[in-house]
Amino acid sequence: MLTKNNIESTKNTLTKSELDKLAKKDVVDLKFDIDEDILNTLKLIHLEEAPDMSFDAWLNSKDDDYFKRLSYAGGGKVIQFPLDLTKYKDIKPKEINLSGSFDKDRTIDSLSSDERALVNRLLRMSLGKGEK
Repeated sequence: MLTKNNIESTKNTLTKSELDKLAKKDVVDLKFDIDEDILNTLKLIHLEEAPDMSFDAWLNSKDDDYFKRLSYAGGGKVIQFPLDLTKYKDIKPKEINLSGSFDKDRTIDSLSSDERALVNRLLRMSLGKGEK
């Protein structure tokens, strides 16, 4: 683990047995989530079929084959992002006219080393590269 000064310390590291407990806990959590999803599905079916009957009575009225024949969706709706990749294929970068704000007779080559360093720094900052 990292301390407040970003120095690694072995004091707070997990042992193998603790990692095993976490892995088993994840399996238990996953099983709980699956059981919860099945229960929610059954409750929705109960509300559609017999909302006036109690849930326990409705469960007892069904035979075991009914629950074996239930089909579940394949995990839910998948959102694809970006939806259409073809419109992103022909992206052309914008051209930057660096000498647009200079006088008519000045070019980038005519800048002093300090001015050129300033322009490079501003470009790095505007493009999100940070200062170097």
